[in-house]
Amino acid sequence: MSNPTIVEAHNLTVVYGRKPALWNVDFELPEKQVIGIMGPNGSGKSTLLKSIMGVVEPTSGFTKVYDQELSEVRDRVSYVPQRQDIDWDFPASVWDIVSMGRFQKRGLFKKLTAEDKDIITESLEKVNMLGFSKRQISQLSGGQQQRVFLARAIAQQGDLFLMDEPFAGVDIATEEMIISLLKEMKTAGKTLVIVHHDLHTAQSYFDHLVLLNTRLVASGPTQDVFTDQILTDTYGGKLTTIAKISQELENKEFPIRYK
Repeated sequence: MSNPTIVEAHNLTVVYGRKPALWNVDFELPEKQVIGIMGPNGSGKSTLLKSIMGVVEPTSGFTKVYDQELSEVRDRVSYVPQRQDIDWDFPASVWDIVSMGRFQKRGLFKKLTAEDKDIITESLEKVNMLGFSKRQISQLSGGQQQRVFLARAIAQQGDLFLMDEPFAGVDIATEEMIISLLKEMKTAGKTLVIVHHDLHTAQSYFDHLVLLNTRLVASGPTQDVFTDQILTDTYGGKLTTIAKISQELENKEFPIRYK
């Protein structure tokens, strides 16, 4: 029996100027799985996560989470952006950053309770960063910074975690810690959707894969879609795909937006 759908996209298209980032993408993702979003550089992976989170407005089509608009279930969704999208010079301590996960859950102007502080402490312990609580985030290494933002997501106590390249620029110890934590979270009933670039680890890390090349190439259980032909279609056909989509743009064949 397959797991219920937790995230879905229908006719999802995002165009920046005249350049397509995503083109007419449709898929459904099962809950309580570790799901990888993979494809070549510029294939729309980060745009897909930002569309699900409402950070990017689709040109057409839509996404749903738990069969609802994101605004209805936002407190159940945690987002870990790419490190390059974060202002690391912002004057905040490790504790401050992880506390944001509780404010997102309770409300910005609510005072942290003893329970909140226990959750923040436990979240930092899970990523081995409690000893750095008072440290400014700008003073941390790349791997430490990634651990802190993972702790913030854990502190929110959501059910769905969207992570954009959490393994980028981290050391081996941090990568091993993160993947161990992801498996622990899956066991606890969480769903994890992760943008990833390393094909060598895909089969051991993910239960389900979404393979993008601006269009959706394949989506399904890893053992079904991690094939030579699908990988060639994903990674070998970038220029062909862009050329075809550019022609459709010229013909103004935009998908119709509907909900």
